[in-house]
Amino acid sequence: MTTGHGEPCDTDQSLFCLNGGVCYMVPSVSSPFCRCIGIYTGVRCEAILLSSEKTQPQSDSFIHLFVLAIFMGLFFLGFICCLCRNYRRKLNNQSGEEL
Repeated sequence: MTTGHGEPCDTDQSLFCLNGGVCYMVPSVSSPFCRCIGIYTGVRCEAILLSSEKTQPQSDSFIHLFVLAIFMGLFFLGFICCLCRNYRRKLNNQSGEEL
């Protein structure tokens, strides 16, 4: 049985690969080559490939949204205060001109 990788290993090298990896001899390489299956990786399929995805708990997302809502609320209150202060100044200037 051949693949694009080479010929299967001889019986004396068939135990070279670990964890169910399939051993092949590649003509251009002097040592056996392993094709790992499943979650295994490494030269001899000796290591487990761990998932690199980080899943955030829902509580972290809720905290981020809560903090964002607080900042947006503070920004909105500041904007309203500025509008009220400008409106009062305008009223004071108009009442001063009428006298």
